Amino acid sequence: MAARTAGNDTVRAALQDAAEREMAIAVDVLKYQGSAIVPATVATTLPMPAGSPLPAVLSIQTATSAGGAVSVSIRAASTGSPAASATVNAVLTQQAPLPGSRVLEPGLVPAPTGAP
Repeated sequence: MAARTAGNDTVRAALQDAAEREMAIAVDVLKYQGSAIVPATVATTLPMPAGSPLPAVLSIQTATSAGGAVSVSIRAASTGSPAASATVNAVLTQQAPLPGSRVLEPGLVPAPTGAP
């Protein structure tokens, strides 16, 4: 029984690590205004410390609230035995303007030119 439980911990750790790696990429993609990620599910294998790679499915879902916040959910689930899953969630409350874009704050007036 202890060996079976230890195996589940290794599987869950691999799934959690995979979901966290994908979340870092998703947050990096979504940090700019106008960016989006299409919901998707991908079959893959995850490396395991000992033995064969773990067959798994990674899925990503995004949603935008009325206030403009973007929520991201990534789920990693094993498709083999033992069955296990891990989910990582994040919320981006604001997105940054695209690099190189000019942002003017409302109410600010540019300084006059040519004044003494």
